Amino acid sequence: MPVSELGCLGVLNGGGSKDSPVAEPVFCSLLCRAAPKYGLRVILFTPDGVSEDGRTVSGFIRSGQEWRAATSAAPDIVYNRMFCRSPEERRSTSRALNALTGSLAWSRGLPDKWKVYEILQRNRRASALLPETKRYDGSRSLEHMLAEREDGVFLKPRAGTHGRRTLHAAPCAASPGGLLVRGRDGQNREIIRGFEERRRGLEWIDRFIGGQGFIMQPFLQLSGSGGQPFDLRVLMQKDGGGRWTLAGMAVRLGLRGSLTSNLHGGGTAVHPSSFLRKQYGGAAEEILRELTLAAAYLPPLLEAGCGRLGELGLDFGIDPGGRIWLLEANSKPGRSAFTLTGDQDAARRSAENPLSYARYLLLTRRRPLRTAAGGYGLSGKLISMVPKEDS
Repeated sequence: MPVSELGCLGVLNGGGSKDSPVAEPVFCSLLCRAAPKYGLRVILFTPDGVSEDGRTVSGFIRSGQEWRAATSAAPDIVYNRMFCRSPEERRSTSRALNALTGSLAWSRGLPDKWKVYEILQRNRRASALLPETKRYDGSRSLEHMLAEREDGVFLKPRAGTHGRRTLHAAPCAASPGGLLVRGRDGQNREIIRGFEERRRGLEWIDRFIGGQGFIMQPFLQLSGSGGQPFDLRVLMQKDGGGRWTLAGMAVRLGLRGSLTSNLHGGGTAVHPSSFLRKQYGGAAEEILRELTLAAAYLPPLLEAGCGRLGELGLDFGIDPGGRIWLLEANSKPGRSAFTLTGDQDAARRSAENPLSYARYLLLTRRRPLRTAAGGYGLSGKLISMVPKEDS
């Protein structure tokens, strides 16, 4: 039942397509439908929808089964779902957030993958989950790591998303001394290149990277018995009391022979219990228990290093021996895996937890708030009031 209105939740995103005027239409529809239960109304807008003075935003609201253009006063709280893919988008997003100085940030974001690795590797329990990780520092750094790794090296952008621009470099079986490179380009199209001389392959990779920040990790064998790469996505979110809770879990399956299991690369998702039992037999329940414990342990560590967070998508790999690896942490996680598995409860929780947490933040906004790690406003400047649950 709807409760008395507490405020407006603004969802910042990158806009839609010919099929929908908003990004993530399924998730955003669930969010809008559930909002009245939490005393909230929702408007979705792009960076260009924020007025120069930050007093109004123009975007879309959900009206029945349709999206309707609307203009609103600046939202009380901003939920940033913007995925910036270019310097121009980053600049426009920064301008929009800086203009909304009176709005409360729903969450901070995570830094890049290297900085996340540095935060977690300082903790003994967390570091045991991390693959060896090094910064790419030119062809020689990759050559040295390749010499130590029979299965090759996995390279990924420090600030990449959705599996784009990832590469696997490995010795070429058909050409001794050569190099085989597989991966995906910036449009998520498949790449397969063979080089008879390793030097030429290393030069090609260096041009592909083009001065951007990349990290390198040993290539892990993370395929199921059917040859499909897989990982396990765990969605951790804060609830209406500011506490971390496990909202859902799904196995993401890539195409047979593909490099990653990312859904944007053509993969799908299945329920974890039956899949893990098929792969690991009687060890499946223990693996699930360890995954659940790891997923609960990591968010407070990342908050201590980054400031207040609202949700995290934690991607775990499991090798043939049942060892668990943390592959990635994402502060703007997707939800489509739960739609694919048919887990309606997880899909509902994934949409309603952001609302209940937004309500919690608005209700506690007037209290003296603090955090051990420090909190940041939308402008990126340190502010003196951030949610108490991070203390």
